[in-house]
Amino acid sequence: MSPLSRLPRSGTLAEQAADRLRASITDGVWPVGTRVPAEHDLVEQLGVSRNTVREALRGLVHTGLLEARVGDGTYVIATSELRSAISRRSATSTPDEVMELRAVLEEHAAALAARRAVPEDIATLRALLAVATGERVDMERIAAADRRFHREVARISGNGLLADLHEHLGAAVSEVVGGLEADDRIADEHAALHDRLVDSIEAHDEAGARLAAVEIVAVVRRVGGPSNID
Repeated sequence: MSPLSRLPRSGTLAEQAADRLRASITDGVWPVGTRVPAEHDLVEQLGVSRNTVREALRGLVHTGLLEARVGDGTYVIATSELRSAISRRSATSTPDEVMELRAVLEEHAAALAARRAVPEDIATLRALLAVATGERVDMERIAAADRRFHREVARISGNGLLADLHEHLGAAVSEVVGGLEADDRIADEHAALHDRLVDSIEAHDEAGARLAAVEIVAVVRRVGGPSNID
């Protein structure tokens, strides 16, 4: 694990220390599951007091990036505050609530993608769609392929915040979709709607893209239903 550089002398030291630790997490230096260095090592690496290090660590525990385990140290449990917040909130939400939020995000992502897509984006979407359409038996694999496709639509939207929200909600959505049973008739309908979505994006038809995206989510909700996907 690479040592941290000492902090510049501006702002509060605890905030600077927290920023430096956060950067190690968000930049992938400390991936999820990593045990962060002991307090005395952080004191030496950052050039600050033990109290400053403790305050910085407490702040990151509070935001959900770190978890303090008694007798075992402090571990990275999330790579962003947004991911952690959505994960905590979705854990107490119903599957129907998750899918309603997904519908909102998918609709706007699709419309923006239709406005901003370039030919290379369409080629990528069609390649991802071919993979997703080929998965017809294992719902977990279907959910994973579907997530990759819609993640790309969100990226093409050009709205970084929307893409981040979509990405961080993805795990909850995949859990819902992965819990459904495979059905050839539904799979055909699902694939046809995705084809229509890509066609609309390629034609820069924002209204058509919105409608296709909403109908895709509606299919999943119809198949599962609140009573079946709880």
